[in-house]
Amino acid sequence: MIKHKRYMFVKKILDGMVKGVVAVGEAYGLAMRNFFNTSEMIPLKDKTEIKDIYSEMHNPKGLIQVVPPKFNQ
Repeated sequence: MIKHKRYMFVKKILDGMVKGVVAVGEAYGLAMRNFFNTSEMIPLKDKTEIKDIYSEMHNPKGLIQVVPPKFNQ
């Protein structure tokens, strides 16, 4: 009975590993198929928008302005 339990335990682990490898292979194949499928490719935009995060942080436009505390008083 102990040998049977060990056998079933190893069998379940190996079956799970095989299913995992097969799932990874299928996902990789699907990703490669989608990568090389040129009919559904979306073209890039002509201009990309670069935001000035620094000025937005230090000069907020709105009702709430966060003022840092002054510790040197």
